[in-house]
Amino acid sequence: MIITGAGSGIGKACAVAFAKAGYQVVIGGRRLDKLEAVADELIENGHQVLSVQCDVSREEDCRKLVDETVKRFGAVDVLINNAGISMRALFADLDLNVLRKVMDTNFWGAVYCTKYALPHLLKSKGSVVGISSIAGKKGLPGRTGYSASKFALEGFLETLRTENLKNDLHVL
Repeated sequence: MIITGAGSGIGKACAVAFAKAGYQVVIGGRRLDKLEAVADELIENGHQVLSVQCDVSREEDCRKLVDETVKRFGAVDVLINNAGISMRALFADLDLNVLRKVMDTNFWGAVYCTKYALPHLLKSKGSVVGISSIAGKKGLPGRTGYSASKFALEGFLETLRTENLKNDLHVL
């Protein structure tokens, strides 16, 4: 199981919960110090974990995350696309570089990780999970970039689900 954005928050909570449930957990995130702290906690409790520094906005990092997972555990059965960043600004005041960074992380990060994990997930009849938000269902004021990234994620996952209805790929 791969969990992105696992150095804190929802990603860390997922890593702890799934490790306790007996999964071999691969945690990815930008900050190696945070990942190592989570990994140390899991290892101290007898769990199998691999930490891989990964900025999901960088395609090559996502490829490395999947490759390291397969190298260590031989397969990918679950991918949880959790890594994400937020932003707050009215569109009129928005720095477009901030919007680009939000899209690169929240949308493209999930696309890159899913692209490289997909052959393995199809083989294992696994699951792709995308952590979204109410902002992916309804545009929120001051959250133009964040809402756009989550709407894009929702559309991507819905299409991925439809394309793989007969392939036993679970998409959440």
